[in-house]
Amino acid sequence: MRRLMAFAGLLTLLLAVRPLSAKEILIPNVVAFARGSYSSLWGTEIRIINPTSSPKSFRVVDWIGSPRQRPYQVTVLPGETVVRGGFGLYTARGQQSPVLEVLDEAEYGAAVCEVDEGLLVHSRMLTTTVVDPPGLAGQGVCAPNAGEYVYGDALFLGVCNYGVGPVLYADRSFFDPGVPQNLLMLNPRRNHYRTNLVIVNGDEEEATVSILVTNATGGTARLERRVPARTYFQMNDVYALPELSGLEELSEMTEHFGQRAVVTCSTRCYAIGYVISNHNNTVSVVEPR
Repeated sequence: MRRLMAFAGLLTLLLAVRPLSAKEILIPNVVAFARGSYSSLWGTEIRIINPTSSPKSFRVVDWIGSPRQRPYQVTVLPGETVVRGGFGLYTARGQQSPVLEVLDEAEYGAAVCEVDEGLLVHSRMLTTTVVDPPGLAGQGVCAPNAGEYVYGDALFLGVCNYGVGPVLYADRSFFDPGVPQNLLMLNPRRNHYRTNLVIVNGDEEEATVSILVTNATGGTARLERRVPARTYFQMNDVYALPELSGLEELSEMTEHFGQRAVVTCSTRCYAIGYVISNHNNTVSVVEPR
C-alpha cells in the first residue's frame, strides 16, 4: 500500500521531469532457469537499490540471449530495494501477460539496462545441487531470491533454487572494440573443475574474438572465435578444447596451475568466466578487468 500511494504521488513529477543522468549498464549473468552438469541448478537474483532521497528509474532496454525476454522497467522509491529473480526479470512477471512458465530447457542472457544516476544494481548467482527433488505440487512461483520462476505440473524438477553464489556489481556496459579484458583466475584440472567462458557481442556485426590463455609459468595458448552479431556465446569446459590441451596437461604440476586469459574483440563485447567445482557445484565468477 505504501508503495502504491507513494508511486501515485510521484508519477506526475516523473513524467514531467526525466533525469538527464541515466547511464547504460550490463547485467551479464541473468539466468532465468538452467539445469547443468553434475545435477546443478542455476538462477540469478537481481537487487536494484535506491539509497538516495529521490525516485529512480531502471529499464531493460535491450536483451542478448534466449528469445522469450520481455521489456521490464520499474521506478525505485527513495530508500527502496527491488528484488527480482532472473526468471521474473526475463519474463517481466507482473508487468506482462500471460504469465510464462519455465520450459524444460535453459534460458539465460545479458540485460542491457538504463539506470538513473544513484541506483545500485547487483546480481547474485544462485547455484545448488538437486538430488531426488521433492517435486512441488500444482503450479506456483518461487520467491525472487529463489529464482522467481513459475513452475507447473509438467516441470519434473519442481524445486526452487535457494542456493547462493557470488555477487556481481553491475556498474558498466560493454568494452569498446580492441580493449583487452583480463580474466585473472581460471582453473584447469578438469578432474576437479569445469571452466566456462562467455562472450557477449553487443554490436550488429560479427565479432572476431582472440583469447590468449597464460599459465602460471608464462606458457600460452590462443583461441580464435567468430561470434555472430548480438549473440550470447558460451564455451563450456574450455580446457577440453584441443587448443588448451597442453595447458590442461601441464596444470597437474602445481607450478603451472594458476591461469588467466586476455580477451579482445573487434566489436563492443563483454567477457566473463565461470569456474565450477565438480564436487559440489560451487562457482567462482571471473569478471573482466
